[in-house]
Amino acid sequence: MYKTKMLPKFVAAAVLAGTVALSGCASSSADKSAAIKDRQALMQTILKNWKPIKAFAKSGAGSNADVVKHAKAINATTDQMLAVFPKGSGRGDFSDKQTRALPAIWKNWEGFKKANQTLSNESAKLASIAASGDKQAIAKQVGAMGKLGCGGCHKPFRGAKAK
Repeated sequence: MYKTKMLPKFVAAAVLAGTVALSGCASSSADKSAAIKDRQALMQTILKNWKPIKAFAKSGAGSNADVVKHAKAINATTDQMLAVFPKGSGRGDFSDKQTRALPAIWKNWEGFKKANQTLSNESAKLASIAASGDKQAIAKQVGAMGKLGCGGCHKPFRGAKAK
């Protein structure tokens, strides 16, 4: 008789535990989807600030003060970068159309952190050099930032755009 009375409570507890576990998985997936959206927004912020820097280097559009402002804005994004790449939020976990983040990020997390630090260093250098007003030095540092800062991450850690 004891077992009969306990069985419904045991089943109810097991169902409740399973529901909590499943909702945790759904929440985790939702959190990772949110992280993807956050990192895409962060990348758009970088791109929005990169365009006027590149225009200044190529054609002299804007001013060196604009380059300082935009380089500092890019530099500020590096503090947020690692947080928007939680494990399980890349290709293989999400479709190629949802994210371009390659599994190499999490397989080589130290390399990814180093690439982020390089972007931080190169954008800080650019802000400093741009404050001097030396257009040739600015253009040279823009090239270095593009190659080492942006390319240092995009080449090994970002997949091709899905068609």
